[in-house]
Amino acid sequence: MKDELTDKISLISIRPDHNHQHVAIVDQGACNQCRTRPCLTVCPTRVFQWNYEIGTEIMVLYKQCVECGACRLICPGNNIGFSYPNGGHGVNYMHG
Repeated sequence: MKDELTDKISLISIRPDHNHQHVAIVDQGACNQCRTRPCLTVCPTRVFQWNYEIGTEIMVLYKQCVECGACRLICPGNNIGFSYPNGGHGVNYMHG
């Protein structure tokens, strides 16, 4: 299944908006209190990654977001802010 998902993700083109971060952690402190941190595992493109250098925050690599919404659904604290990217930016799905 993972190989199938990886194959599908490779069909996606993303045009990031370097001036607008459309997905973000609302409160890093709330993430520190979260025991499961499901956002780290549910995202198919690994937008959310634990910052091992600091050790107390989740990095958001928004430029690789495919706008699937899984993170917003899985976050137990409703702590992920999302707004669609500005026009002309974001994900572009190719049929495959």
